[in-house]
Amino acid sequence: MNGIAGHGRRLVMRVVLLQFGSAGLVASACLGFRGWAAAGAALAGGSIAAIGSGLLGWRMFLPGVAAATVLRRALYAGEALKWTWTVFALWAALERWRLAPLPLVLGLIVAQFGYWFGFVGMKRG
Repeated sequence: MNGIAGHGRRLVMRVVLLQFGSAGLVASACLGFRGWAAAGAALAGGSIAAIGSGLLGWRMFLPGVAAATVLRRALYAGEALKWTWTVFALWAALERWRLAPLPLVLGLIVAQFGYWFGFVGMKRG
């Protein structure tokens, strides 16, 4: 993997792995304080964020090197896909599986920090 497409794929993998790692840390803390149910909810929340970022990155970098209009369309489609996934997954976690809301949202929020830190220190170009 080299060039722009390879750089994009590495960035997406880095962000997703940091998000899963952040979710694991929150799940470990929840396990220590509230037990297995809270740890599972926190891990589910972080996983929702990580999978959403992976879907966004996959769809955004799918066209490769292309015109600006194509890339903009890919970005919008990726964001729509991410938010559709996030809303559906949160609904399923809260309504269908009845996971604990506080650890779920905590896992989601902390995983979002993994998203932001994924961009720190990346080489440009």
